[in-house]
Amino acid sequence: MRQLLLPVLLFLTLPVFSQEESDTTLSHCPVFITDTVSANNFFMEARPAQLKVYRQRGKLTIQVVQKDQYFTLFFHEKKLRNNSYKIAAGSSGKNEVEAAYSFRSGEQSSFISVARGTIEAFFDKEKQNWQLRVSGLIINQVERSATHYRVKAELKLG
Repeated sequence: MRQLLLPVLLFLTLPVFSQEESDTTLSHCPVFITDTVSANNFFMEARPAQLKVYRQRGKLTIQVVQKDQYFTLFFHEKKLRNNSYKIAAGSSGKNEVEAAYSFRSGEQSSFISVARGTIEAFFDKEKQNWQLRVSGLIINQVERSATHYRVKAELKLG
């Protein structure tokens, strides 16, 4: 009985290990969040960043972390497709993605959604990796003033 149970359990757990999740340390940060007035970049390009790819509730999540700053893409599907995705806050469709910039300062934290933009995703057959080009806009409103930030990113997953 034990000899039969072990192969059955191994066969059932095999799909669990096939999910592609990864943590990669990048020598240069691929994310640029710049103020439209001063062109100040919040992510330091010369400093290393960590690229995390994981699933949250079965859906694909890609996150770039640098010190106490996070840029996160929340896809509404399990796998990437050669597609152009639309960034929209509160989205739920398969061709839509939610994106957010968050940071911590002391004991306070802030979470700002990317208001609009696009993500171009394509698989590079030569390099055998996925490439994502992110272009978006963050609108941060504090009391009566609104500040606009451009979001650009070139992510390579693979």
